[in-house]
Amino acid sequence: MAYKYGRDDGPVELEIGKICGRRWKIIDKLGEGGCGSVYKVQDIHTMAKAALKAESNFIAGGSVLKLEVQILKRLDGRRYVAQLLQAAKKTRYSYMVMTLFGQSLNTLLRRIHECSVSTQVRVGINILYGLKQLHEVGYVHRDIKPANLAVGRRGQETRVIHMLDFGLAREYVIRSEGTVKMRIPRTGTLFRGTTRYCSANAHKRSEQGRPDDLWSMLYVLAEMRGPLPWDRVRGKEEIGKVKEATSDMKLCRNSPKEILDIAIHLRSLNYYTRPDYLLIYNKLAAVMSKCHYRYSDPYDWEKTKYSSHRRHSRRGRRSSASTTSYSSVDSRNEESLTKEELKTAIFADETPPQSYIWDNDKELFTAADFEINEIGF
Repeated sequence: MAYKYGRDDGPVELEIGKICGRRWKIIDKLGEGGCGSVYKVQDIHTMAKAALKAESNFIAGGSVLKLEVQILKRLDGRRYVAQLLQAAKKTRYSYMVMTLFGQSLNTLLRRIHECSVSTQVRVGINILYGLKQLHEVGYVHRDIKPANLAVGRRGQETRVIHMLDFGLAREYVIRSEGTVKMRIPRTGTLFRGTTRYCSANAHKRSEQGRPDDLWSMLYVLAEMRGPLPWDRVRGKEEIGKVKEATSDMKLCRNSPKEILDIAIHLRSLNYYTRPDYLLIYNKLAAVMSKCHYRYSDPYDWEKTKYSSHRRHSRRGRRSSASTTSYSSVDSRNEESLTKEELKTAIFADETPPQSYIWDNDKELFTAADFEINEIGF
């Protein structure tokens, strides 16, 4: 694999057309940030596309790539999550190859003027499922936002919202001699996350746990129906104050009552408390049942067939101040994204998802997916 030498701690530059690991041909660069770069690659044997992340071995503060590889290994074989295809360490850099997804939720929501409750609750169930998978293997994400969620590229996967970019994740458990227990929360932690979507708890520099990921999910869902109360507020501290002062009723004012019920449940949790994933699922599923929504219904962005119209009345243009890893999206996919949003977006293929003929009797998720307590606490 050809490597362009430069600063040891800078982004890794790999030449287009070169083959990595005797299997993956680099066909395009999707983006870079900090010390890493993301490429679209193709399996020279099967022609399948994938994503390759490369990171310098000389970066300060530890390897983001190593953490992501570790998490993907834990998630191996689970439905609707990114799969690790290969990983290797070279003299000057390391790389991993993983699932290439379709366009980010951030991109898709920019293509519609308003978001329906149908799309909102189905996206919610998708995010909830992904978070439960991550939590059950002992990690919290700490950066849930539309740019870190993406649809699949083929078949049924185009109907699934996948969770990506584990660069800010943290293991909230300790594994020792065959036992697993929760870590004791630290005090005065560094800020981790994206200011717009992180929990109020994160603003206080408190240790983030499973409930904090779910608060981020709730903020994403609330924003799908209208601007967040802190939409025009600037500054990390000021946004934190508005979050603290915002009532659940105001946050969920444009959403079904069941979304408010989820917020009330989250209020009852602390760092150690296991969220009731089944309760949250049942709330979202109740909306689907009451309104006769189906998983086979088109999402709002599918109804527009990737039109050039942009959603501007509900969700303003803004930058999301965050502490991020280096995943990037092909900038050709994003319409008028700010520099900061481009830096924090996930990598994705530029090709719109293929159409998929859905079995109307098929359910993407059932209650059974949310009721099992795998980790034990």
